[in-house]
Amino acid sequence: MAVILALLIAQSASILPLAEADRPRNLGNVSGTLNPGDVTDPPPTWQLNEDTLDFVFYYKITGGSGPDDVVTVTIGDSGIPSWQSLMGEGWEYCECALDAGSYSVTVQASAGATAPVSFEIGFYAVPEPPVDFSGRIPASSNVRYSDFAVLIPAGSYTLLVGLETGTYEFLVDDESKGVVTQTLELSVEFEEGLHVLTVDARVEGLGNDVGWSVQIQGPPQLEVSIVNPCPVLNPESGQSVCVIGAEVTASDGSQPSVSYLWNAAEGAFNSTTSQWVEWTAPLGVAEFTLTVEASAPGYLSDTDSLTVQVAPEFPSAALTLLMAAALAIVSFTRRQRRTTHSAQ
Repeated sequence: MAVILALLIAQSASILPLAEADRPRNLGNVSGTLNPGDVTDPPPTWQLNEDTLDFVFYYKITGGSGPDDVVTVTIGDSGIPSWQSLMGEGWEYCECALDAGSYSVTVQASAGATAPVSFEIGFYAVPEPPVDFSGRIPASSNVRYSDFAVLIPAGSYTLLVGLETGTYEFLVDDESKGVVTQTLELSVEFEEGLHVLTVDARVEGLGNDVGWSVQIQGPPQLEVSIVNPCPVLNPESGQSVCVIGAEVTASDGSQPSVSYLWNAAEGAFNSTTSQWVEWTAPLGVAEFTLTVEASAPGYLSDTDSLTVQVAPEFPSAALTLLMAAALAIVSFTRRQRRTTHSAQ
């Protein structure tokens, strides 16, 4: 799974936050507090509602700051190895299959802990971008790395590799992308598939508190809007054709090669794949929705819609007859009122 680092490495002063990034989808979590040497009894239950081939394990352990203020986490009889000596906050990719069902989660605090230890344990689906991971490795922690998997469609993605304290090495698919000493923005070209990203403080950052974050923005997006909206059309009087077009902007400021696809439930386009099109309305009185989709390789597509009113005019002869009929009804109504009044 080749990954090519490209384009840009910048200082944090020039980086915009990736607000759309979020945590992966949660599959379940447990939490609690243990005194030194205690074990969850009875163990809390993780209810997994779907079969899974892998997941991302999350932990957040708070309490004392000594090297023995740690917990060990075991998932029932699943056959998955336990996570040991956990402290701080971190992630670990688990390439392990589990059937949907109920699993006990046993958490045990070290007997050498200097204070009660609180834990938050989470299980997350392997996500797609945009996604956000973060963690904290205490100086006294023996577990000095985090790794997490992401399913990434082929394309170029922006990674914001953040640093709060300390230093660490950042890797993608076991390939080092360098030592992180300040927040960096990376533009990375990914092949389609599962990729494992790693924060490693076993050499760089050893003996220091390390606060880190990795945000993966989704692929750039297109925004399309229909221009030159249609007037009210009157096919019976010869006004049946509307000329409309589409304007597209890309979120990354580039000018990709855009494809267009126009659609309407009725009526006819002279072309469904051009930027500018003519739409011919059908006969009748109705509202019609015209839709265009814009797409480009490596970009998220977008759609826009336009409502067109079709309201045929009455021919002049028909309008004259309609007015005469209305006057006749009014005259008849007046005569009826007079006849009724005379009879009284």
